[in-house]
Amino acid sequence: MAMLKNGKYEVSYPSSIDYLENVEAVTVKIANEAGFDESAIDDISIAITELFNNAIHHGNQNDINKKVHLTYTLSGKALSISIRDEGPGFEPDTLRDPLAPENLLADNGRGIYLVKMLMDKVRFNITDKGSEIIITKKL
Repeated sequence: MAMLKNGKYEVSYPSSIDYLENVEAVTVKIANEAGFDESAIDDISIAITELFNNAIHHGNQNDINKKVHLTYTLSGKALSISIRDEGPGFEPDTLRDPLAPENLLADNGRGIYLVKMLMDKVRFNITDKGSEIIITKKL
C-alpha cells in the first residue's frame, strides 16, 4: 500500500471547502488501493464529502484556524475513517429524523442519515473538544 503505511494514514486540513477536492482524491486513492469496487468507492467518497462539510460548517463553525483531522485505517477486510473536528461537540441522539413529514422539505439535516445508509458502521465519539465520527466500510 503506497499511502497506508502500517495500515494507517493521517492528514489534517484547515476548515475550508477549498480542501474538499483534495480530501476526496485522497479518500478515492486509499479506497482504490484497499481493493474496493467503484460502487463502494463512490459510497465512501459521498460519506467523506458529507462529513468533511459537517466538520467545517457545524463542528468548526467555518473557523479557518481550526482543523479537520482524518485518519484512514485498513484492518482485515475493512476500511475505517475517522473524521474529527475541533468544535464544541454535538449530541447525535438529538438529530432530527429526515424522513419525518415535517422534515422532508428541509434544506439540510440528511447528512448523517445518508452516511449511515452508505456505510456498514458509524460510531460517534463526542467531547467538548470536538466531534469524531468513525465510519467503516467492509471489503
